[in-house]
Formats: sequence, C-alpha cells, structure tokens
Amino acid sequence: MTTINSQEDLLRALRENPEWKEAVRALILGEELLRLPARFDAFVEEQRQVNKRVESDISDLKAGQRRIEVRMDRQEYDNSVIKDFYMATVMGRSAEALPVDFGLEYVRTLSEADLDRMIRAARPDISVNQARSFRRADLVVEAKDESGTVYIVLEASYTGDLRDSDRAQRNARLLTEFTGHRAIPVVASVRNVNEVSALVESGTVHWYEMDERYAPAE
Repeated sequence: MTTINSQEDLLRALRENPEWKEAVRALILGEELLRLPARFDAFVEEQRQVNKRVESDISDLKAGQRRIEVRMDRQEYDNSVIKDFYMATVMGRSAEALPVDFGLEYVRTLSEADLDRMIRAARPDISVNQARSFRRADLVVEAKDESGTVYIVLEASYTGDLRDSDRAQRNARLLTEFTGHRAIPVVASVRNVNEVSALVESGTVHWYEMDERYAPAE
C-alpha cells in the first residue's frame, strides 16, 4: 500500500503509477483541455484540405484565364490578317493611280507569275524562301518617267511595322538587282509604328497614307 505524507511522496507515486498521473491530469485540466491537441490536429488537417481546394480552384482559374487569353490573341491575329488582306486588296484597286503620287506614269501591275519569271531569269540559284517572299509582295507596279522604267514596291498593312518596311526595301533591292532599274519601297497604311515613321522621315522608305474610313472596323 502506498503511503503519501508529502509532496515528494505524491510525485513519486505518480511516476510509479502512470494511470494515477492521467487521472490527476484529467482532474486538473478538465476534459476540454485534454481534447485540445486532438482538436488542433483536426483543425490543421481541415485547413490543409481547404488550402488544397483553394489551390485547385486558383489553378483552374489560371487555366481558364490562359484559354481566354489564347482565344483573344488568336482573334486579334485573325483580325490583323483580315485587315492587312483588305488593305492590300484596296491598294491593288488603286495601282493605276499610285504612280501619280511619285510623278510617274503607270505602265502595268506585275503579277506573281511576272515576278516569278523575272526572278528565275535573273537568279536561278535563289533560295525557295527568298523567291516565295519576292513573288508574294503585296503590290509591284511598273511605271516610267523621262529617265525610263521605275518600279514601285509596296507592302500594305493597317498599321505599318518593321516587317512591312523590311519587306518593301528587300524586294526593291531585288528588283533593282534583277532589272537594273530604280525601285521605290513603299509602306501603305493607316498609321505606322515609330520605327517606320523614322524610316519615312529619313527617306529610306515612302509612306502611302490610307484613309481609315475604308479600313475594316476594329
């Protein structure tokens, strides 16, 4: 039989009898405090599950946003292609009047077949990509003045950018190389990016300003 006469006796008894220790703990702390660690663990697990669901929702939202952005980018690209095609078509109808702005007389509009024959006769060794790019110039007009033949090489876009000015200059250089005649690089557009505006200011390329009223709506 355990006799307890002092605090030391009580502590020794509790160490020797773990079940007494648990009984005393329950008596002192109460049932609510005893359950607290388990409840805290349950809370942590519940919060972890909530965080997983939130992360999953955020991931789904980001994926949905990305799909919307892709569709918008695709739509913007499609609209740009439609606009540029329309502008090139408008310039095709204006081909005969175009040389007047340069003090030239219209002779003819060169077809893709005309350009292909020209390039094959002058450079049979030219690469496929170069030949394709040259043939697909938006508009090439043969004109003349008192000095002889002059070509106008035009790229048309709703907004003229460096791709347009580079293509116009490259095709103009090729035409001069193939024919020996002067070729004028032109960008036809409603407006231009700053880099193209600078090229126009310097006289590197010419700008044919198109009327926005005849362009497709944004």
